[in-house]
Amino acid sequence: MESWKPTLRVHLGPDCTPEIPLVGLGGGFRIYSFDMTGETRWNAAAAKSLAEKLREYDFDALATVQTKSCGLAQALTERLGMERFLEIRKSRKGFMTDPVGVTVDSITTDHRQELWIGKEKYLPFVGKRICFLDDVVSTGGTIQAVLALAQKIGLEIAVVACVLTEGTPRREYQGIPIVSLDHIPLPGTSLHP
Repeated sequence: MESWKPTLRVHLGPDCTPEIPLVGLGGGFRIYSFDMTGETRWNAAAAKSLAEKLREYDFDALATVQTKSCGLAQALTERLGMERFLEIRKSRKGFMTDPVGVTVDSITTDHRQELWIGKEKYLPFVGKRICFLDDVVSTGGTIQAVLALAQKIGLEIAVVACVLTEGTPRREYQGIPIVSLDHIPLPGTSLHP
């Protein structure tokens, strides 16, 4: 009998503690699935909480990878009084000017992903200190890819903000501070925690 609970409560703010389901990704691998897309209340609560936690950090703008963190990036950008955020795409688009890309491994997909950004989008952020925003930080694969992309286009990742850390608790990645609201386990393929 498996000992992982079918749902897990996460804390996004004082009055926002949704339960997230345990789901299988195939091959016996399981995660607690946290999907903020379309969840206006979750995004607003998490943005408020993260804005408080980020007060002590010095950065000029936010960057995120589409799609699951875009609602959060919009809410947090507004809360911080910023005009825009940098959205990194998961595929190369024909309308991109001089696109720059990298590849990334993620535990939630069964293939390597690509991250792309066009010069028309990243140019206003060159030379800036950036807060990279993600929904969940687990293995650090996405952070590593964003760091590589940032180096190629001339950005400095000053802090990482996420709603949840997963698996091994993290407070930093390669010397960059990680700010989070809650931590969840990574069930993986084991039957018992």
